[in-house]
Amino acid sequence: MSTQYDSIGAKYDTLSVMPIQQIQHVAMKRLIGPFDSPKRVLELACGTGFYTRQMVSWGASHVTALDISPAMISTAQKALPAEMKDHVTFCVANCARSNIWDSAELKDQKGTFDLVVAAWLLNYAPTGEEMQRMFENVYSALKPGGKFIGLTVHAAIIDMFQPDDPLNENEKHLGAIYEVLGRVDDGYRVCCHAFTEPELKWEFYFLREDVYSKAALEAGMGGLEWNVVLPGEEHVEKLGKKYWQSYLDRPKAAICISRKPYCE
Repeated sequence: MSTQYDSIGAKYDTLSVMPIQQIQHVAMKRLIGPFDSPKRVLELACGTGFYTRQMVSWGASHVTALDISPAMISTAQKALPAEMKDHVTFCVANCARSNIWDSAELKDQKGTFDLVVAAWLLNYAPTGEEMQRMFENVYSALKPGGKFIGLTVHAAIIDMFQPDDPLNENEKHLGAIYEVLGRVDDGYRVCCHAFTEPELKWEFYFLREDVYSKAALEAGMGGLEWNVVLPGEEHVEKLGKKYWQSYLDRPKAAICISRKPYCE
């Protein structure tokens, strides 16, 4: 994963103008902030720092932002406004490995975070075991009762995808399509093909919903609550129902939420 994002770097931000990205941003803001009290946040897979900056603006007292790609972290650091620098710590780390807690930025911080946010992390787990390791880091990070919010694929609709997917033609106007590259034990290996300038491609995994649930529970987290990302009225009014129909037929993004139990 690091290699493909090292080559993408700042070009990833060209996706932000896409309406399908903008409805994700609205959904994440609704579920995350603004904060009603100061919160310590751990952000896994921060990318170029879009949600890092947003969460500081929403009132987070401090955000510790991790990403596996040095290029992404460098871009995020450069994009951070000067007035936010005291509220953010960046760190290059593989969020699926337990040794993240050995880094200087995270040493002695287990169990100190109110919230863990992961936008497009869980979909990089090729297996349930790898996803469980991601959730184990979430569990280790959170205070008892702390919350996890993860933007990922809409796992419940996995059966609507197939190799040589005929529905892709109807979705190209949305700006990106998922190309199924092959089957894995728990789902599909997928390529996201974004029609940006320049065009971007990267690979990830579309695993079943029960794999997500099992990974969270076996890591010690509570059950997952799923929130499908859908266009709001303002987006439908702006672009029309016809524009959104193919996305409404199979909405590809969802946000899963879980809490660390108060009692182990």
